[in-house]
Amino acid sequence: MTRVLIAPNAFKGTFSPTEVTEAMKAGVMQFFELCDREVTIECAPLADGGDGTIEALLVGAGGTRYQCTVSGALGQPQLASYLVLEHTAVVELASACGIAGLQNSLDPVRAQTAGLGQVILEVLRLHNVNKVVIAVGGSASTDGGSGALSALGVRFFDSSGNAVLVQGGASLPDVAVCDLSALQMLTSQCSFEIATDVASPLCGPNGASYAFAPQKGATPEQVEVLENSLSHFADVLEPQTKGCRRTTPGAGAAGGTAFGLGAALNARVLPGFQWISDLIGLDDKMARADVVITGEGRVDESTLQGKTVLHLWQACTTSGKPLLVVAGSVSSLVRSADGVYFIAAAADNAQATAGDIAAAVVRGLGAVCS
Repeated sequence: MTRVLIAPNAFKGTFSPTEVTEAMKAGVMQFFELCDREVTIECAPLADGGDGTIEALLVGAGGTRYQCTVSGALGQPQLASYLVLEHTAVVELASACGIAGLQNSLDPVRAQTAGLGQVILEVLRLHNVNKVVIAVGGSASTDGGSGALSALGVRFFDSSGNAVLVQGGASLPDVAVCDLSALQMLTSQCSFEIATDVASPLCGPNGASYAFAPQKGATPEQVEVLENSLSHFADVLEPQTKGCRRTTPGAGAAGGTAFGLGAALNARVLPGFQWISDLIGLDDKMARADVVITGEGRVDESTLQGKTVLHLWQACTTSGKPLLVVAGSVSSLVRSADGVYFIAAAADNAQATAGDIAAAVVRGLGAVCS
């Protein structure tokens, strides 16, 4: 009897974690039927704080999912989801105001996070929770979380005392004063944590603007504007707060949303993958498995800098279990190594189908189980 654990991320923009899991499960069943061997399958869809976080937790940890309509990244109506697990709520930036909701309408200097703050208010209004975890991956914006803070009641003023309407990262240089008094009631009601999908600081070459704003459509000139905006915002916010600093690992997540909310709400910033893994008991599931299968939309050099695949690779290496990584596409710079096998589901960077994913699992298991 072979025990297989299926634990993939979403294929961003095409398949959710559970959809990828179902496609992989079909491939596992097909392979073992062809081999006439018995198999047990355990499924644990994963996320790292970005797209699919709530869905993965709903499968792995239970709870109740709710929905509400909020403002998307460019002000459009957006149906957002959140999860309540006993007295803990999980809100997901990607669902409320993420880049996936914009399709081809990117506006990196104007995109903002007000919808995230609106979800948090909805949670606190309707549910008796003592902790809110904010999963901040998958953003379209680089506004330092200012939109979310504004929705939570924070007021911004310029150097003359005039109110400033924050509308994306480009508006932050106008802010000279932040009135955070509205947050006192929220922080006395519950604690906040922020789950991030990267460990980047707020500013600098590996920060929110230089490393990630181009992925949101920013030109080199706009990257410079956003970098200066976030640096200025940190100059204003840090002296007033005791929470997240601009150098805190993860502060640059979601265009600096982790910094802004972490500082203003005195929230702990933590790695999303480890937090989700602990909630769903991933270590126990891996201990029971003989073979682990994971995947994401594209595997490239950035995958090996801290994403889910790297975490599972390290865990499988330690335990001596083979790992099969199925992706929509795999960079030519990523090579299989002892115990880990990379396989692309689609050729020539084409968009993989569910059938492609299943077929890739069959091919991959042929190498893993040979």
